[in-house]
Amino acid sequence: MICDRIEELLPAYRDGGLEPEEHARVEAHLRSCRGCALLLAFLGETDAALASFPQVDPAPGLRGRLNAVAGRKPLFSTVFGLLRKPALQPVLAAASVVCAVVSLYLLNPGRHELEKEIVRTFHRGIGRVEKLYARTGSITDSIGSYAENLYVSLQSINPLERNKD
Repeated sequence: MICDRIEELLPAYRDGGLEPEEHARVEAHLRSCRGCALLLAFLGETDAALASFPQVDPAPGLRGRLNAVAGRKPLFSTVFGLLRKPALQPVLAAASVVCAVVSLYLLNPGRHELEKEIVRTFHRGIGRVEKLYARTGSITDSIGSYAENLYVSLQSINPLERNKD
């Protein structure tokens, strides 16, 4: 854990951009940690190798053309960038599935038979629901008649009138 923090500070340490207390802490760690010391040496070698490369100035015309290329944004990249947003991906996935199902349905050569079977199944289901409603109605009617019979029977058994005799 401490090596991770020191590795973050090594470039600033090499450039002399650390506060004195951090500088002392890095130096103390470098004396005790061979890996971080090797990393610091490698940073120095890398800086020396980069300094040995010749500096090349691009031609003014090339620089202007490169800036023009960077400034242009084609229309397709903005449209595709919009479509690649993570928030739209579930919507696009659902739309793809719907399009696939609709195309399979529309391009199916046996579509008319499929439609007939769907209509038959629907009407069978409606018929079953109607039968259930009819049964429910007859059950409620029979429950209503049972309730009326029970009420009449309870009235005829009135226990209060027997005690008066």
